[in-house]
Amino acid sequence: MFGFLGNNGAGKTTTIRIVFGLIRPSRGIFRVFGYTCPRQITQAKRVIGGLVDVPSFYETLTGRDNLEIFSSFAGFTPRRSEVEETAELVGIRDIMHNQVRIYSNGQKRRLGIAQALLPRPRLVVLDEPTAGLDPEGVKSIRELITELNRQLNITVVLSSHVLGEVQKTCNRVSIIHRGSILKTARVEELLFEASYQFKVSPPQLAESFFREKNISFRTRNGYYLLPVSSREVPELVREMSLRNIGIYELSPCQVTLEEVFLQTVKENKQ
Repeated sequence: MFGFLGNNGAGKTTTIRIVFGLIRPSRGIFRVFGYTCPRQITQAKRVIGGLVDVPSFYETLTGRDNLEIFSSFAGFTPRRSEVEETAELVGIRDIMHNQVRIYSNGQKRRLGIAQALLPRPRLVVLDEPTAGLDPEGVKSIRELITELNRQLNITVVLSSHVLGEVQKTCNRVSIIHRGSILKTARVEELLFEASYQFKVSPPQLAESFFREKNISFRTRNGYYLLPVSSREVPELVREMSLRNIGIYELSPCQVTLEEVFLQTVKENKQ
């Protein structure tokens, strides 16, 4: 599960549109499972599925009819059993005979995900799949995406600015800002699974000490956030005291993906 993070206007949807061949890049190339694009975009599109922006359907047709029609647009003719199996996977089999106009927002999102899955892709790209949903709907779609990733063993790229959902769902993330990738890493690397916050003085001496010990650090509201375990803290405090670094506060802390994102964007602006 790969998260694609950025503010509105950062370039997430534009990038996804380029991947699907909806718009052409002004320059450069990209590769999808060995296909060099945009030259081989037709071949690449056969192994990817996706949900771009808010899904749009033929409201007076049934869910089943919509899936069959949109599959034909992609050059894929699913068997009736494939449509039923996919509907079962995303939890809408019982309403597939209903016209889409009576579907709830959450059900339309599930229908959109079913549409993305029907070409039997190796990669699924979901652009803001929980936008406009209530908290229960957000949780339901998040659990669905996680389960599909596990069951079907496909790569899922999740584009979102709802960072809490990405933190709960994804293994790796990229942060995009103004069309440029600022950082790509595993989520646990960004979050510092075990970390402590220190309030110290003088800061220059503390930072010199951290660098000497090869301890990465981040600042937040006057605190230094360090990726150290509880076992390492006593020795760290002892060494800092020997260096005449005053420690005024010390406590466990948890960094959120939102804080990492905001700090990364802030550093890029400076």
